[in-house]
This record gives sequence, C-alpha cells and structure tokens, in this order.
Amino acid sequence: MCKRAGLVLLLGAALARPLMSQATDVQRLRALVDSLSREWVRAGAIADLADSLERQRAFSGRDTIAVGALRIVTDPSPLPVRAAAERVWPVLDSLYGDAAALLAQHPYVIRAFDPDTNVPRSIVYVGLTVPWDMSVAALTRLLVANAPMPPPDQTFVSWFGGPLRPPTRAAQDRTDVYLDLVTAPSTPARACYLGGLRDCRVALGLQSGGDLLDLWYPTAAERRALVNRAFADYFNHGANVLPLHACAAGADTACEALLRRLPAGSLPGPLGAQARTTLVRVAMAMGGRDAYRRLVADPRAPMADRIASAANATLDDVMARWRQAILLSRPPSVALPWWAVSLALGWAAAFGVCALRSSRWRLG
Repeated sequence: MCKRAGLVLLLGAALARPLMSQATDVQRLRALVDSLSREWVRAGAIADLADSLERQRAFSGRDTIAVGALRIVTDPSPLPVRAAAERVWPVLDSLYGDAAALLAQHPYVIRAFDPDTNVPRSIVYVGLTVPWDMSVAALTRLLVANAPMPPPDQTFVSWFGGPLRPPTRAAQDRTDVYLDLVTAPSTPARACYLGGLRDCRVALGLQSGGDLLDLWYPTAAERRALVNRAFADYFNHGANVLPLHACAAGADTACEALLRRLPAGSLPGPLGAQARTTLVRVAMAMGGRDAYRRLVADPRAPMADRIASAANATLDDVMARWRQAILLSRPPSVALPWWAVSLALGWAAAFGVCALRSSRWRLG
C-alpha cells in the first residue's frame, strides 16, 4: 500500500513539473509582451514629440501665403511663391471641389535656399526644400504634384495605385490607354474596345468576386504572352526554369502554374494605372464639385459603387463616357512624304526584278 502511494506521488510530481514549467513560460511570455507594449507606447510618444518639435521649428519665423484655401508657409526669399500659388489653387480647386477647403488645415512648408552658396544646408524633415531661383512654372508643377490633401483610404490607394493628383498630361494618358486597349493580351480589354461595358469593368478591376487569372487572361495564348512579356526574368531561376520553358513551348498548364505562384496582388490587370486614373477623372467631371467627397466617403463600399457615387450616375454611364473619351484619343496616323512612298516603291520594284532574274524562277 505504501509503495503504491509512493508511486502515485512520484507520478504526480513528474506530471506537475512540466505543467509548472509551462505556466512559468506563459508568465514569462506575458511579461515580455507587456514590456514590448510599454516600449512601443514610449517610442510612439517620443516620435510624436520629435515630430511636433520639428513642425514648430519649420513654422517659426516664416510667412504664410494664402490663396483660396491654399496655405504656404515659407521663409522670405526671391522664390515666386505667391505667383505659383495663384496658378496652383485653381487646379486643386477644380479637382477636389468643395473638399479642397481641407487644404487650409494642411499647409505646404517650403524652405528656399541659395543655390550659389557652398554653405551646408541644415537637414529638414518637414516640407519641401527648393532653390530660390526656381521658375514659377517649375514651382507650380512641384506644388501640384505634392498637394497636401489628406490621403484617401487604403482600399482606394490599392486599386488606384496611389493618391489622386491633378492631371499633368491628361491627353497623353488617354492616348496611352487607347494603345493599352488594342494591344493588351487580354480578352476583356479587347472586348471593352469593341464596346462591352461589362468587359470594361472587368479589365479595370471593378468586378466583384471571381478568379482574377480566369477573368483577366482566360485563354492559353494570353497567359503565355503574360509570362513571356512580364515575368520571364522573374521565373528564369531555380525550380521555375523548366516550367518557364514548357510555358514558352505552349504548355498552358505550366503557364497557369507559374502565374498562380506569384505573390498575392502581383498579377497585373489588363489595363494599368493610367486607365483607372482617366476613369476617375471622367467620374469626377460628371459629378461636379462634390464628386471627390462622395468618392472617399465610404471606404467599405465596393470601388464600382464609389465611382458611380462620385459621378452621381450609373457605372455603365461612366464606363460609356470613359470609353468614348479613350476612343477619341486614338493617336493620329503617321503620314509619309511623297518621296518616302516613291522610294519604297522603287526598292520594291528593284527587289522584284532581282527575284525574277534568279535561277529559281527560270524555266527549262
């Protein structure tokens, strides 16, 4: 009886030791997590303080120039800040509409420096540092490209490719999208060019659900072209080399397998960022001054619904207007001068004579 009891006690002690060890490990991990959390909060507070001090240093001893809701904080210099601001404000106001009033809460900070001096410039972390001999046109382009509007939500940025900026080459963008429509190795892109509005939605990544590879590149030829054009160097290593060669030889299963190995979000859409940019511009032009606010109002809504809301119209109406604008931007045909046509005909005739004089074409 005593032996049996002793055995039970020994077994209990043996089982209790791992449990106590596990409890100690859990407590140690909890203490480590708490310590890291405290350090994270402390580091965030220090970063906020440093940012606050830097912004105070950036704003101290400087003038504020106001044009509309635009605010520019700058130091006294020959830099033509006001002249540039008077050009920038109408551009931003026409793009963001009533939402441009938010710019009053987010001023530019500009530090001008003498480009002819060898004195080392102090390191700055807030604002733009520019030479004070910059022209009005160059400064205008710089301010337009760096408009301090609050950034939109991550869903919009992921689909659009970044924040919405005023156009600097709108006509060229539309022409580039036209070329994408007629050359993209994608069935939806070609169908969009021919008038399929649903296919336009798919090509622009506005569909809801479905497998993207099957939707965007449904045929074997399209997948093979995508692999060879966009990912040949990416896959030409290690275990992917043999499937890459098989794909180039026409094996659709190899092409599909390679494309499905891409990291999430890496599959390129049939139409790129320029197409999405031109579409949003059309929607905002249709929607008037409140279009931008409606576009960013509900980050949880599907992008198709947000674009329709911005335009204050149906998505098909937006797509039809956008497609018409793209088709009207077809690049002009290249007209050859008369002498070039004559020269081409002359060479064609010369080659034809040489071919007829060849022994291959003689009879007997």
